[in-house]
Amino acid sequence: MELEVYHTQELRSEELKFPCLAEGSQQWLGDGYYFWQDYEFSNWWGQNKKCGNGNRTRQFSIFKCILTFNEEDFIDTVFDEQDYYNFVAIVEKFAKKYIQKNKSKPSLEDFNDFISDFNIWGNIKVIRFQDVPESDEHIEVKGFYYKKRIQLRVNEPEIISNFVHFKNLYCV
Repeated sequence: MELEVYHTQELRSEELKFPCLAEGSQQWLGDGYYFWQDYEFSNWWGQNKKCGNGNRTRQFSIFKCILTFNEEDFIDTVFDEQDYYNFVAIVEKFAKKYIQKNKSKPSLEDFNDFISDFNIWGNIKVIRFQDVPESDEHIEVKGFYYKKRIQLRVNEPEIISNFVHFKNLYCV
């Protein structure tokens, strides 16, 4: 399989030659290389997440690349019904056990520790995931979130190729 995807970062004095590895407890699906499936949302991410007070240039960059992988190395929680239900089952099984043990709901950090500690999806190179829009900004019908805001998490850098600068944009 091949997918063309987008990677967004703040503008840097030296242009990136490869996507940045996202690490830390706030990553949705653990450490990895994160991409947007659609340009529209890579631009949104730049404006909303890369244009903060620490961005002195008041610009961000969008890059394009190709992900090449085998279907068995891919979990598609967006378009594949079985992958979606398997994914939900793993998340909810973890959450139920955590709640029983700790008498509280787990945090994203707790979940990321779990998938890391037990090598959940360790053999998976790409996970496609849909997050929930925060506003009506990208839709034409108020309150009807019909567009999928799709991200991909890659944990095998060798499947990333043709990483090229696409455009620089100003923060508004």
